[in-house]
Amino acid sequence: MSETAAARRLVVGYIATDRGRDAIALAISIARSIDIELVVTIVRPESSTVIAGSAVPQDGSGIVAQQIDDWLDEALALIPDDIPAKGVIHIAANESKGLMEVAETEGALGIVIGARAASLMRQLRIGTVASALLHSSEVPVVLAPPGRSDIGPISRVTALFGARPGANTLIGAAVASAAGLGVDLRLLSLIEYEGLYDDDVAEVTEFAEQYGGAVLAERASEMLESGHAAVTSHVGADIEEAAERIDWQPGDLAFIGSSRLGRGGKVAIGARARRLLRVLPVPVVVVPRRAVSPDRPSDAN
Repeated sequence: MSETAAARRLVVGYIATDRGRDAIALAISIARSIDIELVVTIVRPESSTVIAGSAVPQDGSGIVAQQIDDWLDEALALIPDDIPAKGVIHIAANESKGLMEVAETEGALGIVIGARAASLMRQLRIGTVASALLHSSEVPVVLAPPGRSDIGPISRVTALFGARPGANTLIGAAVASAAGLGVDLRLLSLIEYEGLYDDDVAEVTEFAEQYGGAVLAERASEMLESGHAAVTSHVGADIEEAAERIDWQPGDLAFIGSSRLGRGGKVAIGARARRLLRVLPVPVVVVPRRAVSPDRPSDAN
């Protein structure tokens, strides 16, 4: 996330459920690390019909409008006084479209939303809104894990990428973000060894480490030399097993990248990234292939 300090904004998608509170908690953690204004957004669908089970009724008149105002007030009350924040109620065809419209209007550096819990293990599950954003957003999408979003100040950026070429956007954004946040950087290659011989695994591992080092800019090279950056790899029978071997620390933020099929600089995650999301226990930033900036949250293709 870069831009001038005055222009730094982060859209926080809010609904009056645990997912909305997860998004707020993660946004606060990010704001504790960089100078940024939170734009807490409730999207009110255009239709006047109420959808059963919806956290935000679609009828915006009378009592319903007051209820939406109350929800926004409750959301803003969760944010400490020392963190700049404002509230927005935006009318749109659906929640994902509304969040993207607000992000464009505000010049936001990203969109934070709460993810659904997939099971008792409370892993990430991609719901309808998240899925739409992950295939349409032109800014990074930050997914707050259920019940584990209050991570405190960001302490490290971990970029998770595959062994194939094409991770330039991810690595560049992770390098820029870690440098902008003033935190450690970890470039971590996840390698699936199923069907490969030991020599093949060693060769792929070596390639991943060399590739990660080759794309580092001068700032990242300085981080490596000072011990604030590392390039490493994890091997597993599949992507999930490799990811489950990762060690995490408080304040960790994981970056994964868009699918190579992403068009027009938008976020678009593939099947491999979706599998990865199911096992990550930390907040995840998914970035468009074109997004690289000094402190903007970004290819596990």
